Amino acid sequence: MRLKAVSLQNFRRYRERTVVPIDQLTAFIGRNDAGKSTILEALDIFFEGGTVRPDPGDASIDGEKANVRIGAVFTDLPVALDLDAGAQTTLAAEHLLNVDGHLEIVKTYNCSVSGKVPAPKISARAMHPTAEGVAGLLQKKNSDLKKLVKGAGVEANCHQNSNPSMRQALYNAADNLALADTEVPLNDADAKNVWEAIKRNLPVFVLFQSDRASRAQDPEVQNPMKLAVQKALAGISDELEAVSKKVQAMAEETAKRTVEQMQGAYPEMELASVLKPAFEKPNWSSVFKLDLESDDGIPLNKRGSGVRRLVLLSFFQAEALRVREERASGGGNGVPIIYAIEEPETSQHPDHQERIISAFREVAGGGDQVILTTHVPALAGLLPVDSLRFVDTDPADGAPRVRAGSTEVFAEVAATLGVLPDAAHQANVRVAVAVEGPTDVDALISLAGVLMAAGDIDGFDQSRVFWTMGGGSTLKDWVERRYLDSLNIPQIFIFDSDQTTGAIPPSQEKVERVAEINARPNCQAFLSRKRTIENYMDVAAVMRISENKIQISANVDPDYGDMADAFAAALKMARAAHGQDLNFYPEDMEGRPLPLAKSKKIITAYIMRNMTANEVRGRGTYTDVNGESRNEILQWLTTIRAHL
Repeated sequence: MRLKAVSLQNFRRYRERTVVPIDQLTAFIGRNDAGKSTILEALDIFFEGGTVRPDPGDASIDGEKANVRIGAVFTDLPVALDLDAGAQTTLAAEHLLNVDGHLEIVKTYNCSVSGKVPAPKISARAMHPTAEGVAGLLQKKNSDLKKLVKGAGVEANCHQNSNPSMRQALYNAADNLALADTEVPLNDADAKNVWEAIKRNLPVFVLFQSDRASRAQDPEVQNPMKLAVQKALAGISDELEAVSKKVQAMAEETAKRTVEQMQGAYPEMELASVLKPAFEKPNWSSVFKLDLESDDGIPLNKRGSGVRRLVLLSFFQAEALRVREERASGGGNGVPIIYAIEEPETSQHPDHQERIISAFREVAGGGDQVILTTHVPALAGLLPVDSLRFVDTDPADGAPRVRAGSTEVFAEVAATLGVLPDAAHQANVRVAVAVEGPTDVDALISLAGVLMAAGDIDGFDQSRVFWTMGGGSTLKDWVERRYLDSLNIPQIFIFDSDQTTGAIPPSQEKVERVAEINARPNCQAFLSRKRTIENYMDVAAVMRISENKIQISANVDPDYGDMADAFAAALKMARAAHGQDLNFYPEDMEGRPLPLAKSKKIITAYIMRNMTANEVRGRGTYTDVNGESRNEILQWLTTIRAHL
């Protein structure tokens, strides 16, 4: 199941019902005390994560203190629900889906009490039958359902030892169910069994908070380990349920015999007539403990906050690695997880902030969900624009509001948090060159260096070129593109064609995008004739640079194949064959060693930089519609040079 939205009402600042959409990666951005952490803590209360518990102080001032509501909407629903006694049903058959076909669960807390808040009332907001004879069937006991089945004359259409079967027979026999938007209670009768089955399918939710005191078992350290236990338990929930039922049956049988013995031996005792065996299901997550210990004997919770947060960073990087490995092996993502992280930038160096955002994006891309909060401009600039949820106060009524998606919202985020482009301080910028990724910049600089050395193009001052990502995938990208519009400098866009074969033209979307940009004043756009920038590498250069030890397969199409994957495979084979004798030590533009896992970076910043002018010319040459020989690499670079 995947969380699609959360709703709050009468909860802290959110007095009026507020629905917040949730994506695979969701980032709540806003000033301190805007109401960002409130959403994460509400979810922890809903999922019973254990970090936050409902409190009378959670009720909104001037709100309905006895009606504090936290709701969650889910998609990717289970095909079937396994109830007690082996019965099966579905959410659709029980009419527990809302008007959009999603599962919407609402928990209502009575925060008007003075002490501990009691357990919530649980309901499903659904298009549910309201017609006479079929209303409230989930709240009926087995005996009541049998009477209704007999009265409707549908005994032959169901199994009377199965409540779901009897409910279905009654629904099918009704002329009109009169479906209406209803809150269906899930606390009583067979509805409770349905809720227990739903609970077993819910995602595992874990909240990492940033603002708390360090203690013996600091959650900042323990939560990743606690989550490891939760994931393991969730993966064997059916087995644990079977163990619980077996223990319950054996224990209740013993309790029953004890009570019967007591009633027979001591009939005069009134206590014997009221004793009933009661079984409380175990909290399995409290049974198993998993801690981390420091090698030098210093408790990890006594380390600096930055080190403790690095444990969290390492956890998410390890999760990102797991996602990659599962993708490579074709395995599933296992139990769905929702990671909620408050201010991941806390006590972290800016380099670590970039790495943890990268890990978050990869974990979210693998199928789990990541929700975070931040108010730091540098971190906000790294986030995908479609993940943003801007939390602020509505000037009209002073209520909190959560907004996403529009140009107006992005502008407000940038202004409120101070997200500014690097180009703002570069007074001598003459042209902006927008490409699809950082390795595209490396490639153009490498290719320009080769052709300048050969005299094919004049040299130009790199400090006057503002390189930016043209895809607009992050807030920083969006701001920079809009900023450059107002700066009124020439803009050049170079897009990958993304073609996987020459027989299929580029997507119409990209063609139209290039045409739209070319129609703008002061802008020029190019669509590459090969798949990506890596396809402008000459495979002969790879062999020459590696002394013929790295050989890219002849089965790979150099124009439309995935050259990064092809190079990675060739490098892996070369390392296996030659070991230490490979003598392949790629470096970046500054002469720093490049990790061998960075295939794209090696291609664009090292191999292309060491190609010959003839190799560069050869990879850029094409024949235009008039039969004339052209060179697109030269076209890109001379167009940039013309603005300098």
